[in-house]
Formats: sequence, structure tokens, C-alpha cells
Amino acid sequence: MDESRKGARRILALGVSLVRKVWVNTVLLLLAGVMIGSGVYVRSQPERTIRADIRAYNQGVSAYHLPPGLLPSSEGRPSEYPIERAAAYFEKAASESRDKKLKSLALYNWGTLIAREAYASTLAFGLIDTPRVEMTQAIVWLREAIRYDPNNQEAKFNLEVLEKVQFIEGEKEGAPGPGYSPGAVDKGY
Repeated sequence: MDESRKGARRILALGVSLVRKVWVNTVLLLLAGVMIGSGVYVRSQPERTIRADIRAYNQGVSAYHLPPGLLPSSEGRPSEYPIERAAAYFEKAASESRDKKLKSLALYNWGTLIAREAYASTLAFGLIDTPRVEMTQAIVWLREAIRYDPNNQEAKFNLEVLEKVQFIEGEKEGAPGPGYSPGAVDKGY
């Protein structure tokens, strides 16, 4: 009987050992399946993995490049000019981002949009009833873009062009030259 009990114990020990190995392998296989499934899900949902500042920047780029007629008219402006929407996204990206290069790109695009709007308003000023947009804010954003990324050559070029245009416009309006501010008050000291 001792032999049969020893044999039964061996068989039982072998069965328990086999169940432990199968159990561990089953758990590992199940864990691998969950990890692969979650990876596939995350790859199918890219908007969940992109940072909010990058998403806002991309929305600004796509809002500006939308074909005419896709956006509703707002504030008396036709839908062909989605500049305000794109500028809002660039503003959001610039304010939320901690990445200096992305912040520089957002500020560059925001300043360029304002500059385009200012240039268009100077061309149309007097022809239609639109408020004139000043280039000063565009210059501020382009300077900020260069401050965050001194290698941003496009921002440097646009800033140089805008400063020249502002100087020429100032001469046309009778300003004495660079640095003239018609709103400056002489405080007497």
C-alpha cells in the first residue's frame, strides 16, 4: 500500500505542478492578449494620444485651410475667411504648450494671420465698411515667436517685412519716422 500511496502522491504532485504551469501560462497569455488589444484600440483612436496643444495647433492649421463655404458666416464676415477660428486655435496652442518650438510655430502662425488681415484691411480701408486692423499685434506675436525659437527664420522674415510696411505706412500718414506713436503723451519730464 505504501507503493500505491507514493504513486498516487507522485501523480497528484505532477498534476498540481502541471496545473500551476498551465495556470501561469494561461494568465500570461491572457495578459498578452489584453495588452495587444489595448494597443490596437489606442492606435485606432489617435486623437486620444495627441497632446492638447498639438491638437489645437493642428485644428488651427486645418481651420485656415478649409475650402470656402464649409464654415458658417459670422459677425458679418463671409465663410471664406476662417481667420478668427484659426487664430483662436493658435492662441490656445500657444497658451497651453510647454514646448518652445510648438509655441513659436503657433505664435508665428497667429501673427501671420493677423498680419494678413491687417494688410487686407489696409487695402480695403475706405472701400468697404470694415474696421481697420493694426499690424502692431502681429509684430508682437512674431517677436514672441522669435523669442521662443530664435531659429524660426520664417518669423524673422515676416517680422522684417511687417516692420518695413509699418514704417512706410507711418510715413504715408505723416509720422516723423520709426518710434513715432500718435497716442504718446508728453508728460513733461
